[in-house]
Amino acid sequence: MVGFTWNKESDPVWDADKRRVIGGAPAGAFDLNYKDGQGLPGEWWSVTDGGSVVGYGWLDNSWGDAEILLATDPDTQGKGVGSFTLDNLEREASSRGVNYVYNTIHAGHPNKAELHNWLDSHGFRGSAADESLRKRVGRDASEPPRGPSPTFDSAVDMAPGRESEGGYVDPEDQKY
Repeated sequence: MVGFTWNKESDPVWDADKRRVIGGAPAGAFDLNYKDGQGLPGEWWSVTDGGSVVGYGWLDNSWGDAEILLATDPDTQGKGVGSFTLDNLEREASSRGVNYVYNTIHAGHPNKAELHNWLDSHGFRGSAADESLRKRVGRDASEPPRGPSPTFDSAVDMAPGRESEGGYVDPEDQKY
């Protein structure tokens, strides 16, 4: 294989390549009902290998988090296209100041468990029952925080999951 190339689409539309790559996914993997030439929401990138489209990445940034979608040509699965796409989507999200990216695995996805495990192996978190898994892509966790670190005071602060009751809650302790 030739090296992969990451290409931003300036005016993304549903086309033959998307129909081949995304439409080639197992039934139930995606819920996309577009017509050829129809404009698409969010930001799209194609992944090419030697001039052929072998994958797609999609990012929809809202409220500080971004939903992502990635699809790999069925003929190139297991060859690093998905990891390349995921790495680039995370980089794109981080460059926009996004805190977390998340991916929703449709309940009807025939390979739900395998996809869940693949995302988990790439740092995404959620329970086995979750359809949406998240990964922090903002500030590098190894980078020391700026300013004084807040401390947990059990007299006034609440444990994770009790944010509505007030007090300091460390967002890194949250389970999503």
